[in-house]
Amino acid sequence: GIKLLQGRDFSKNFASDTSALMVSASAVKVFGYKNPIGKKVKIFGTNAYIIGVFDDYVWDSPYKSNYPQVVFLNPTQTGTITMRLNNENSLQSNVETINKITKAFNPAYPTEITFINSLYQDKYKSEKTLGILSNLFGGLAIFVSCLGLFGLVTYSAEQRTKEFGVRKVLGASVANLMQLLSLSFIKMIIVAIIIAAPISYFAMRKWLSNFEFHTTFSWWIIPAAALSTLTLALLTVSFQAYKTAKANPVNALKYE
Repeated sequence: GIKLLQGRDFSKNFASDTSALMVSASAVKVFGYKNPIGKKVKIFGTNAYIIGVFDDYVWDSPYKSNYPQVVFLNPTQTGTITMRLNNENSLQSNVETINKITKAFNPAYPTEITFINSLYQDKYKSEKTLGILSNLFGGLAIFVSCLGLFGLVTYSAEQRTKEFGVRKVLGASVANLMQLLSLSFIKMIIVAIIIAAPISYFAMRKWLSNFEFHTTFSWWIIPAAALSTLTLALLTVSFQAYKTAKANPVNALKYE
């Protein structure tokens, strides 16, 4: 639920609550009150008193700052009721109870029920679509990159087949040959990571800044992504490098 920061909520035990207000934390900043409880505010030409302060929450658009909110009781213009469902009962049971209560007050008025989670899903629909597309194209890009890297390593190994054969005859170990073939590719990948890391960092910070309330960007995400990329590239390169290094040097020397 919404977090109460100061004061209290509306209560039927206080008849004076018909002229009471609850305000958001951002509204308190606008009013300039250090201790807002009990302060008088004029609303629609009527004096009202602040009885509670609640925390700001996303109620309009997740892309912009929340407007200051003022909540007051107006029984003559009640059109929407917000309530929390009982988790111990099923959804169908809760809906039936709501319909039963509303029909008792006005049988001719149809009840329209909207769930908060559905509203937020609509608000964040574009982010959900963006996440799906990012995962899809990101995975495809990784797959294509691995294929391309594997092709480059294979081509480089074929071009240096005779060289590796001579080195192996002269006593080079499998590890030496793997290092010789892999090192140049690993260096290129490290340079690419150094270039991509700051770009990714500032792109993520820029995207998160679109939201008034957002998660913090943890420092370890970029190093973890870089390490994962380097590991995947190393596995791709090492497979072909090991295959080339283990080849029979006699066949390599015959290679034209």
